[in-house]
Amino acid sequence: MKHLVASALCLVVALCLLCGCAKTGPNVICKDLSLTLPADFMDLSSENYAGDADLFYGRKTLIVKGLAEKKADLVEMTLEEFTGYVVSSNKLSCTPAPTEYGYVFTYDAPVGEKAYCYTTATFEGPENFWILQFYCPGDNAKENKADIDAILKTIAVSN
Repeated sequence: MKHLVASALCLVVALCLLCGCAKTGPNVICKDLSLTLPADFMDLSSENYAGDADLFYGRKTLIVKGLAEKKADLVEMTLEEFTGYVVSSNKLSCTPAPTEYGYVFTYDAPVGEKAYCYTTATFEGPENFWILQFYCPGDNAKENKADIDAILKTIAVSN
């Protein structure tokens, strides 16, 4: 009996090593952007409310929306200038913080009667400036922060 339990345990460990135990979900590749989402995220791009999003994924408590702005369609500008434009054109009172991949800023805004928390990251690819926006009900902001930070660490922009 001991050998059976030990064999079963070895099999479970081997499967975990081969398959991985991390709960990662879709590897999203869109234009010159790639990122990895948690396992419980679903592609929502076919939903009516996806609008002009280049990528649109979510779960019950968190949505991620990505917009690519073609550099060729814009006046020549730096990522810092583009980020400033995003903040000012949306009349936000927040200060973007530089990161290893670009800029990030967080703000709260109401949607109807409910308060929402938004975390927005901007970064630059060879052909596009990207706006990656995460949003959730304000009362879910703390529980989603770790996932948002983990997703942002997976971002890669091709050259």
